[in-house]
Amino acid sequence: MDGTFQPSFPGALLAIGAIAAGAPLFGEGLRALRLSRLFATLDDQPVDARPRGFASVKGRVALESPLFAPLSAEPCAGFVLRIFQATGGQITTIEERRPFRLVSNGVSAHVGTSGMPWRLRETARRELHASEEPSQNLASLLARSPEASWVRRAGATLVLVELSLKPGSECHVVGEVRGMRGGHAVAAELALRTGTDGETTTAFVAADREPDLWIDDSGGSDYLLVSNRDDERPGLPHLKARFLGLVFGPALSGMGLLYLAWAAEQLRAHGRF
Repeated sequence: MDGTFQPSFPGALLAIGAIAAGAPLFGEGLRALRLSRLFATLDDQPVDARPRGFASVKGRVALESPLFAPLSAEPCAGFVLRIFQATGGQITTIEERRPFRLVSNGVSAHVGTSGMPWRLRETARRELHASEEPSQNLASLLARSPEASWVRRAGATLVLVELSLKPGSECHVVGEVRGMRGGHAVAAELALRTGTDGETTTAFVAADREPDLWIDDSGGSDYLLVSNRDDERPGLPHLKARFLGLVFGPALSGMGLLYLAWAAEQLRAHGRF
C-alpha cells in the first residue's frame, strides 16, 4: 500500500459487522437448502397413517383449550384479525393461537405453535363505525393497536376481517412429527359458552390427555405450517432469496476477515501492533 488507504477504526467496525452478518446469512441459506430437500420428498398423509419425521399431515381440528373468534364469537384454535380503515389500507394485524389436535380415524396429533403465521380461511367480516360499541373481547383486541384506537377516536370506520381455525374443519400441517407413548385419541362434543350473549355452541374437543403424535418445528427444520385454506396445498416456501445467503454469507465474512488481516499487517508494518 502507498499510504493513501490506511486502516481505520470505522473500517474495523464495518469489518466486524460484516463477519457478524455473514454467519446468520449463511445459516439461513443452509436452512433453505435443507427445507428444499425435505419438500422434494414431501407427501400429504392423514394423521392415522402415523408418519414420522418431516411430513405433511392432514386431519380434522380438535380443540385443547379454545379461544373465541372476535367477530363470529365461535370457539377456535387460533385467529387472525385484520384491521383496515374503510377509506384506506390495512392498519394492523392481531393474532392469537393455541396448540390443538389434528384427528383422523381415532388417531390424534398434538400441534404446537411457532413463530410462523398460520394461513387461515376468512370466517367473518364487518364494519365498525365510530359510534358503535364493540364487545368486550373485541374492544380489548382493538386496544392493542394505538393506530386503530386513534382512527376510531378520529371518527373513521374500521373494516374488520376475521380468519380462524375452527373445530371440525379440515386442516393440514407441515412440520416435524414424533410419536408419543400411550394415549388413545377420542373426539368428543362439548357445549361451550361463547362469552358474549349466553348462547352455547358445540365444538369438537380432544377428550384424551395423551396424543398419539406430536407435531412441531423441531428436528432441525425450524418449520411449522398450519393451513385450512382450500386453495392452498403444502408446497415449497419462498426460499430463493434465502439461497443467496449461501454465497453472500461467506463472502461478507471473508471480506471482513481479509480487512482485519490487512489492517493488522499494516499496523505491524508501521510498528503499531
